[in-house]
Amino acid sequence: MKIIQKISFIVALALIMTASSCKKLLQENPKSNEYAPFLATQTGAFSAITGVYSDLRYFYSSEGNVIGFYSGTDEQQFGGSATTTVFATYNGLNSGNTVSWSSMYQDINTLNAAIQYSTQSTTMDASSKKLYIAQAKFLRAFIYYYLVTTYGATSSAGGVTEATNSGIPLHTTFITQATTADQPASLSAVYAQIIQDLTDASADLPNTVTSTDPFSGTGIGKTGTVAVAQAYLAKVYLTRGYTAAAVAGDFQKAADITSNLITNQSVYGLGLWPDYAQAMDQANDYGKENMFAFDMGADPTYSNYNVGSSGGRGLNQLPVFFRWNYISNAGVNSDASVPQKVTGPSPEFRDMYNGRPYIRSRPNTAYTIQYAFADQVHDSRFDATFQTFWICNQTTPPGLQTDGKTLKGALIPTTPTSTTTYIPPLNGDTGILFPQLLNSQIPLARRNSFKGMMTSIDQYSNVVFPTVKKFDDKTGRLTMNDFSTRPVVELRFSEVYMMNAEANYMLGNVNAAAASLNVIRERAAYRTPADGTYIPASAFKVTAANQGSANAVNAAAMDLTPAQRALLSIPNNTAVGSGQCGMDLILDEYTREYYGDLRRWYDLTRTGQLLRRVKMYNPEAGANIQAFHVLRPIPIQEIQTVVSGPAYPQNPGY
Repeated sequence: MKIIQKISFIVALALIMTASSCKKLLQENPKSNEYAPFLATQTGAFSAITGVYSDLRYFYSSEGNVIGFYSGTDEQQFGGSATTTVFATYNGLNSGNTVSWSSMYQDINTLNAAIQYSTQSTTMDASSKKLYIAQAKFLRAFIYYYLVTTYGATSSAGGVTEATNSGIPLHTTFITQATTADQPASLSAVYAQIIQDLTDASADLPNTVTSTDPFSGTGIGKTGTVAVAQAYLAKVYLTRGYTAAAVAGDFQKAADITSNLITNQSVYGLGLWPDYAQAMDQANDYGKENMFAFDMGADPTYSNYNVGSSGGRGLNQLPVFFRWNYISNAGVNSDASVPQKVTGPSPEFRDMYNGRPYIRSRPNTAYTIQYAFADQVHDSRFDATFQTFWICNQTTPPGLQTDGKTLKGALIPTTPTSTTTYIPPLNGDTGILFPQLLNSQIPLARRNSFKGMMTSIDQYSNVVFPTVKKFDDKTGRLTMNDFSTRPVVELRFSEVYMMNAEANYMLGNVNAAAASLNVIRERAAYRTPADGTYIPASAFKVTAANQGSANAVNAAAMDLTPAQRALLSIPNNTAVGSGQCGMDLILDEYTREYYGDLRRWYDLTRTGQLLRRVKMYNPEAGANIQAFHVLRPIPIQEIQTVVSGPAYPQNPGY
């Protein structure tokens, strides 16, 4: 394709080599042969690979791409300020408004060059060659896995079979001359290449990210290691097992690899934190549970982003996507039967603690809040994931009770608060509260006795909803409008257990699947007194005195019940309207463990459950979704660049 040309590689490489302006980066005059000697050096290979990490950093944080990871699923619906609802509703999704792949193939070409010239190098020592080639092959596999799972690797739903294709081209050699002809490869060929790359990378990557690894420096992230490559290898086998390209033994290989990683986790410096809240804690972003992550703004050398400014490629927007506009009272108590309101300004203004609202995406109340996170006593993950109350941070006059006449008490703000420093509220009245009542109205007497505003679940809307707090940046921002410098985590060690459970379920190994799920579920029961500091007063908390006994009771309650284990004996059923099966149990657990992470659309398409579960749980998307939506459309700009030979085929249905 025309996009796969020598200049694509030069642009990606130049990103790390220069601080030039965008205009300079896009000049189409470099000659690829001028870079061959440089790429054959250790510095050249390092520049090429870190250039790809820089591109991925941008791709996995920009709003236009991020929406493709979770919109239009059972978990989420569009927020009131969503820039587009196409991905959330499937109403008008086409090849002109889909996610692009151009930058991905530029990066593939860069990696092909790094592999080729590192292999030929006469100046790099043998160990360096192995390390750099392994890192490049890991990244190439990672990118191809994203591409094939976006445009071609699904279950048989959607009309994709091995007799058609993967939807994407396969290129493994450095392209130095632009071409206007290309065709998609077969599913089998793409998967074979990904598996080979990950197998090769696993042999030569380091066991852990250490100070001697050139790709472990601050600003690059948690990069490829043996365990990361092995985990993705398991995920590739798991994914291929559902497709028309499946090979006998795919699910068994996924189960074996994940089992080995769990058994030998200490060798790779991995493990689960005892408390789920610890896994989300910013202090542990580079700890034992986060396996693969892209740095965002930690070092401008790699991110091209300076905190306190806009733009750059290390701009992590995840903390703001899921945040409602708590500053505005509009709609908070809009139910005509509850005329409760404040009479003056909002009890909230934007500060560092509460953050910047973008209102792009909201939880699907019926599924996410009322079903997946229904148990908020034994399971700590709702409290660790969502913010459901806001402490008043400015003087607010008395509001009205539900009779619309009687005044309530004035709200006392917290002291201190700040627009430049992250200060958790230590005092002050609660200005806004979303009580954890899942299926009942808030009694009027309780509303009247509460000086702020209470919002019941039936009052949630596309502008009022619980905020995802687990991505909040407590230390890296300089102003309240900054985004985040926290890394975007692509792989957590807990997913190794989840993949093991999923693979064993598909193999019919109920006991093994249940054992892995119980590890994750029992960990979710654990709480510390500190975990209760910033959750509503009415929520379940533990004290120093009862922590041990309460956690033991909750862990036992979180173990799968006989009825739940029985579900694991029911095979994966993807038919729309079918009853519950074991995959529902597993996908519900994925929601609780990873809500907000960049993944949900892929979990549903991998397992063949997208159509069924969207129609089951999401009325906004369920009205429009079709079987062919299990694939994203090939971008029109990519199709139009093929002007020689056969026309590039569009995915079925578009």
